[in-house]
Amino acid sequence: FKKIFYLLNSSQRRQAGILLTMILIMALLDMIGVASILPFMTVLTNPELIETNTILNYMFNISKSLGVENDRQFLTALGFLVFFLLIISLTFKAITTFFQIQFVQMQLYSISKSLVEKYLHQPYSWFIGRHTADLGKTILSEVQQVVGSAIRPLLDLIAKSMVTIAIIALLIVADPKLALLVGSTLGSVYAIIFYFIKNYLKKNGKVGLKSNQSRFTAVSEAFGAAKEVKVGRLEQTYIKIFF
Repeated sequence: FKKIFYLLNSSQRRQAGILLTMILIMALLDMIGVASILPFMTVLTNPELIETNTILNYMFNISKSLGVENDRQFLTALGFLVFFLLIISLTFKAITTFFQIQFVQMQLYSISKSLVEKYLHQPYSWFIGRHTADLGKTILSEVQQVVGSAIRPLLDLIAKSMVTIAIIALLIVADPKLALLVGSTLGSVYAIIFYFIKNYLKKNGKVGLKSNQSRFTAVSEAFGAAKEVKVGRLEQTYIKIFF
């Protein structure tokens, strides 16, 4: 988290803050959407709740001033309300997803640009002992790994965690024991999986970094060697022609 935060400048951190706020609103809208479907389905199966349930009866009395005359019309209006809430939730979710993808792709450009600028401003002594293929690999490949395997999953983790927390909070209100049981069980499973694979992933990440470096170096040296061979052959041809 500290490394990713360090990669962002002040403007990008503000954008990340706005994006996180949008993700929070999206989670709340998802919760409202889920919360609106369950009562609607219950009322459809048992219309008598309109008279017995305090909240539904209050909504029914208010809807009378809008032209609703009976239970059937109230159910129709309630269905349109649920549908409208779902449309708002999905629309806002689509907008948030768009800005999330845009933010991630801009980090790919921004970090690569920053690396190129810092590399070009280094003194000559800094380039001695460093292979240009390794520098190109860092700019073109490793930055993509950081964005694709760290920043994007982190945003997905935050977004889905907020939605999960909001829905769990809703379930706790509806059935605390069942919600805590299911939440703790799933949370424990994820924690156990993460505990056993984190070192494996870290080891594979280091191996992948070295392998990627060797891959770029080998390709660069292959083309360099081919160029030297062709230049050597060309020089020999000129020698034979003129001498």
